Amino acid sequence: MFEPTFHLGRGKVRWKSLLFFFGLTATLAIVSSCGSSTTTAAPTITMSCTPADVQLLGTSQCTATVLNESSTLVNWSVSGATGAPTGLNFGSITSGGLYTAPAVIPGPTQQYNAVTITATSQVASTLTATQGLTLIPPTNIANVTCVDNNLVLATTVSSGNQISCTATSSTNATVPVKWSVTNKNFPTVTKNLGSISTQGIYTAPLVPPPGQTVTITATSQASATLTLSTTATVVYGNAVLSGQYVFSTSGRLPNTTHAFWARAGSFSAGGGAISGGLEDTNQGGSPNIVNNKTVNTTPPSPRTFTGSYSVGPDGRGTMQFCEDTSSSCPQGGSATAYFSIVVVSPSQVQIAEFSKPGTASATIIAGGEMISQNQSVFTAGSGNLSGTYSFNFVGVSTGATEESILGEFDSNGHGTISAGASNVPGEIDINPTPGSLATLLPGTTYTVSSNGRGTMTLDGFTFSFYPVSASRSKFIEIDAPAAPATTPDTILLGDAYLQQTSVTCGWGLNALNGSTAFQIFGLNASGGLPGVAIADIGSFTADGTAGNITAASIDENSGGTVSSAVGTLAGSYTMDTCGRGTLAIGTHSYVFYIISPSDAVLQETTTGIISHGFLVPSQGGTFANATLTGSYVFRLGGTDAAGTAGNREDFLGQLTSAGTGTGLAGTLDLNDFGATQTPVAIALGTYLPSGGPRATMALPLATAPSATTRNFVLYMISPTLFFALDVDNTGMTVGAIYNQF
Repeated sequence: MFEPTFHLGRGKVRWKSLLFFFGLTATLAIVSSCGSSTTTAAPTITMSCTPADVQLLGTSQCTATVLNESSTLVNWSVSGATGAPTGLNFGSITSGGLYTAPAVIPGPTQQYNAVTITATSQVASTLTATQGLTLIPPTNIANVTCVDNNLVLATTVSSGNQISCTATSSTNATVPVKWSVTNKNFPTVTKNLGSISTQGIYTAPLVPPPGQTVTITATSQASATLTLSTTATVVYGNAVLSGQYVFSTSGRLPNTTHAFWARAGSFSAGGGAISGGLEDTNQGGSPNIVNNKTVNTTPPSPRTFTGSYSVGPDGRGTMQFCEDTSSSCPQGGSATAYFSIVVVSPSQVQIAEFSKPGTASATIIAGGEMISQNQSVFTAGSGNLSGTYSFNFVGVSTGATEESILGEFDSNGHGTISAGASNVPGEIDINPTPGSLATLLPGTTYTVSSNGRGTMTLDGFTFSFYPVSASRSKFIEIDAPAAPATTPDTILLGDAYLQQTSVTCGWGLNALNGSTAFQIFGLNASGGLPGVAIADIGSFTADGTAGNITAASIDENSGGTVSSAVGTLAGSYTMDTCGRGTLAIGTHSYVFYIISPSDAVLQETTTGIISHGFLVPSQGGTFANATLTGSYVFRLGGTDAAGTAGNREDFLGQLTSAGTGTGLAGTLDLNDFGATQTPVAIALGTYLPSGGPRATMALPLATAPSATTRNFVLYMISPTLFFALDVDNTGMTVGAIYNQF
């Protein structure tokens, strides 16, 4: 109950007047409601699809809007236009309204190109909306073009580089396509093809595919039957070399003493530049002398260098070092060492010392290799030599006479050469004193610096070494003559390989088993010094149980005197448990140290012969014309037409073969005792299988200082590797041929 009076605003209102006001208001509200009624909007559905004209296998996005219903969700369906037969494929549509057209226009004569899309409310099946679509044939692809980074039309792409490809119509409109890449000339080959992105960016492989040609195909996204292709030629480029490498070369200097030369080291390569180079060089047993210039103190320290390289389309190229400096070393700059190179793979390169570009006279004649380095071996103070290693070191003795040292050592992985099964550090054979088996001198130690270079004392010799991996290292002797001696000390260069066995000193006669090939090179001093260069290549079969050798072949070139015994020789072999073996084939005798089954370092011990080389497991089989198919590289070294051991000759190059026995073509770079030639063309070479793994090969040279045709014997180790021996009577070279692609 109200008080008799109360304040409302500022004035006073009598309570009887207020009751009258409320009553009047209620009466008016009742009267007003008697003349009105409540209404609700009807449910509606609308839809649209974009685009309305859809290419075959193309898509159109449909959307639906439902109003005044409890749910806005719809079900989608596809049908032909009114009158179209049932059972035809008019395409499909997802729950999200994405319509995909069929691959062909429906109907026996593809006459039903009208499609109806229906949206039906999920809560009211009578609430529907439709839209018609028209199926149209896809746009034809009229052109496929590829351009380089400079937007220049490109039909050639080098290692690891890219070209951008586009598919267009006759009106130059871009056609949506799917991209693929295949090998045009070798359809079943799927390796080394590179890759292509959905945007049409093709990335070339580092190594060209067989035939070097790839097919880039654009397939219409609207119709799988509409395609157009273009081809691209893949060639080598600088990008094929990248990362850390270990290298070595050995040979002679073109002076009156024919001084022996060796270098070994490591560097990082990429984009045509060489950085972080580190090397040891040794000239005629004087590691602190290079080209009659003092470059190191005694004891010698490693040399630093930078450099550059350039790889041509066929894998041949050039490399140069700027030694004893950290500044850049561009092509054409003031380099101190020059090389000719040829790429086998991104992890292997054959190299030869060469002349400065634009000149034809080299100060060093030597050959060797580069091998990709596993940088996990960079362990300061200890770390990467662990196990039993077989080594093969070659060079000259204090009297500058050819020398071969073969052996094995056991390393504990922590800086010392440990005792083996016979409680000795290892075994060693030194030739020119064949049969001089001895134990390694005690006190052998080694260290490895953080830059990857190690040093070791081994049997009284001091070496630096560059690990390739935990299984292999390159060694170079760095001893200098002790005062007051003036005669150069020995100089040795070679590799040590981890013996692949799980049991120390667990070898037996099965260390040689089955088909085995061999190559050996050195000096024939049987008629007295200075002697002549000699090399043998061949093959045999080892029984693996009784030490018997059968079906042996040997091809030999001794200073230009060539002899062959093919498949007619027999022999025998022995093994001690720690990996040393002896081998006799015909009148030849050898000692070897095993690395893995039928894989060993080799030294000839025949009277008067100072030679070194390798045994390698062979796939055997018969050399056929098709065996030599593809692109190959080679490097051979020996002596020129003068025939003396000091007149060093090295050449390397590239050749291609169609697998027919004829038409060999290629190019080589030649360093003939300091006189260099590049390029020397090879045209219409031939080869002829001669039974088993053996073949002969003739390479006509367009220009050469001593012959117009070089003749070789080949022994197939596998279709990707062959030993090769020059059998001309004008000189002698030996080496290997490697498959590129």
